[in-house]
Amino acid sequence: MPSLTLCDLIDDDLVSVETTELFRGARTLLLGVPGAFTPVCTQHHLPEFIANADNLRAAGFSQLLCVAPNAPWTVQRWAKEIDPEGKIRFLSDGNLSFVRKFGLTTRVDDLFLGECSKRYLMTVNDGVIERLRVERLVTDITCTSTNSALLDA
Repeated sequence: MPSLTLCDLIDDDLVSVETTELFRGARTLLLGVPGAFTPVCTQHHLPEFIANADNLRAAGFSQLLCVAPNAPWTVQRWAKEIDPEGKIRFLSDGNLSFVRKFGLTTRVDDLFLGECSKRYLMTVNDGVIERLRVERLVTDITCTSTNSALLDA
């Protein structure tokens, strides 16, 4: 895992999250989404992960993350609405530095998303990327579903 910075918003303070520290010593399932509050993410994809968070942890993931390409305040607001119990940790990649490093950006002008993140699922074990699944379209949920995640456990 390259050294990159994501952002968390804790008590209204911006907190830099270094990926080398974030992934050290943990088996992580990271779900990357094209945008907070987008219909597919909000109505289908994230609810599935939140509902299955306990199963994913039981399968061996010590850390469940969602990374969105939005401002930290947007990501935090979305996290509070979609996951009020805090089963998943939501982080901001508002500068797109994380997804650019991995070639995971796309343009979705027809949905007025502009440049955004592709939908992806990354399995990381102690800082080593074990698997990366990337959807063909940002509206697809095929290889990034909870079932796919459980196969990677």
